[in-house]
Amino acid sequence: MTPDPSNRGENRFSLLKNDLLEKQSGRLFAQYLSSYQSPLLDQLLEDPNRVFLEPRAEILKDDAKTAVARTSFDGRSIVVKHYPVKNAWHRIRLVFKASRAQNNFQYAQTLSQVGIRALRPVAWIQERRFGVRAQSWLVYEHIDDSICADTLTDDSDPKTVDRVMQTVAHNLRIMRESLLSHGDMKPSNVLITANEVVLIDLDAMQAYPDASRCEKGLAKDVARWMRWWRSDRPQPAIADKAQTALKTAGFEV
Repeated sequence: MTPDPSNRGENRFSLLKNDLLEKQSGRLFAQYLSSYQSPLLDQLLEDPNRVFLEPRAEILKDDAKTAVARTSFDGRSIVVKHYPVKNAWHRIRLVFKASRAQNNFQYAQTLSQVGIRALRPVAWIQERRFGVRAQSWLVYEHIDDSICADTLTDDSDPKTVDRVMQTVAHNLRIMRESLLSHGDMKPSNVLITANEVVLIDLDAMQAYPDASRCEKGLAKDVARWMRWWRSDRPQPAIADKAQTALKTAGFEV
């Protein structure tokens, strides 16, 4: 199999015996975790858009930026997120940077390694046309029985609110220690389950070579998180709890 040239020598690691495998099928290159290996996954990696045509698939989103579908195979509930190429300028940008699907896949593993609960990646798929990156897809496990943090209000269960605010502050502190920032730290990118607070949508996540640049990225994350509770959808009580949690974690708010 021929790997994506931009990734040769990178990401050749195992996570708890979960090896990173590769598959080349025509113009499509894929990387996936070995624990998900199956004939059904092989079919998906060879034609990721097929899921959007399946009668049993649930279309979660379909707009100019992304299309998202939920399906199931091998006893798992799976989400496929399609990132189209919007225009010629977008294609030029993809020459110099990883696709959003690749970013999500790789940073989901990075966050897991540093102790932050993030989406569970299955695979990412990259199409190349004339040697240039084109559309891409991210495959990950659906998080059942979850709600978005943007549904929280001042009337929500106080224990749930406290858990989310403290977890987000804790996660940002770990990102600081790991020289990472999320890039789009808003409540719609935080999922809440009975036992976990899960960070998703890692499209814009970045790693930094030094602490000073990381601090600038994290300052934007903190500001984005607080802006939601203070002005986008004002919830004064939650804003106070968010501010207290962030200050306790060592951030200026």
